[in-house]
Amino acid sequence: MEENLDEPRSPRERVRGLGVPSVEQQIGPWVVTYSWPKDVGQGGPWAVTITPSRDATEEDVAGGIASTLVRKLDFRAASEEWRSKLELVAERDERVGKRQSAELRSLVAVGITDEYLATLAQTYVRLVMTGEKSVIRRLAELVDKSPETIKIHLKEARKRELLTTVKGRAGGHLTAKARQILQSGKPGR
Repeated sequence: MEENLDEPRSPRERVRGLGVPSVEQQIGPWVVTYSWPKDVGQGGPWAVTITPSRDATEEDVAGGIASTLVRKLDFRAASEEWRSKLELVAERDERVGKRQSAELRSLVAVGITDEYLATLAQTYVRLVMTGEKSVIRRLAELVDKSPETIKIHLKEARKRELLTTVKGRAGGHLTAKARQILQSGKPGR
């Protein structure tokens, strides 16, 4: 089933499969996982999952999940840990963004080479996968080009068979040709 990334999604859809930082707590033989949607920066978790830990025995979990376990859930500690993870992710993303920006800008300065287009396509795919709200705008900022120019460059990457197309939505995959260019680091024309 294809998903339109521009349409608003339900809270349940936003929690599922977002690759968001989650927090785990061990409470006795149970592991509690707290999850937040990627686009929410405050408040409590939107999903809590309780499962037996890997080393739990049949006897440990025989009584199942009970109210005594639920009362031990530490939402405050989970939220604090989640906020710390978000800060670390933001710092990492900023460092990666600066590095990607410098690489993309130096490559585009040489011209619209296969190496530049493969690197642009790789960055595009990563931004789509991480749930970036405005992928083209973000790429335009990284490359210091207009969004229209970025669209043209992505179209060219597809034309040169470096990026696949996903019908009706943002995204695509790097082709074997693009992966080879990125691994070799050799500019192509």
